[in-house]
Amino acid sequence: MRRIAVVALAIATVASANARPSPPRPGFAHHRTPPRIHHHHHHHHSRGAAVAAGIVGGAIIGSALVDALRPDPPVVTTVVQPSTVVVQPSPVVVQQPVVVQQPVVVQQPVVVQPATRVWVEGRYVDQVQANGTIIRTWVPGHYEMR
Repeated sequence: MRRIAVVALAIATVASANARPSPPRPGFAHHRTPPRIHHHHHHHHSRGAAVAAGIVGGAIIGSALVDALRPDPPVVTTVVQPSTVVVQPSPVVVQQPVVVQQPVVVQQPVVVQPATRVWVEGRYVDQVQANGTIIRTWVPGHYEMR
C-alpha cells in the first residue's frame, strides 16, 4: 500500500509542476467570466531551466519508484537468552604477621694485658731533600710500649 501511495504522489507532483493553463479552444464560450485580454510579453527564457527541472523531477520520481519497488527488508527477531551466572567464592587472604628480630650484639670482653717494653735497634733512615739529593741519617735504638 505504501508503494502505491509513493508512486501516486510522485506522479501527481510532476504533473502539477508541469501543468499550464491551456489556451481557449475556438468555439468554446466562457459563460461566467468575461474573456481575458492577453497581452503578449516577449520573455527571453532559456530552455536550460526547464531541462534542469525535468532532470531533477526525473531523479525524484526515479528515486521514489526505486524505493517503492524495493522489497521490504526481512524482519529479524533476536532472541536473547539470559546467561548463566556462576558464583565463585573469592579467595581468603590471610596475611602473616611480620616478625622483626633485633640483632643480638655480644660484646667481646676486652682483655687488658700489661704493657711490655720492647727494645728497637737503631738504624739508618734515608731522607730525600727538596733538590732530589738523599741524606742518610742514623736513628738510635729505643724502647717501645707494646
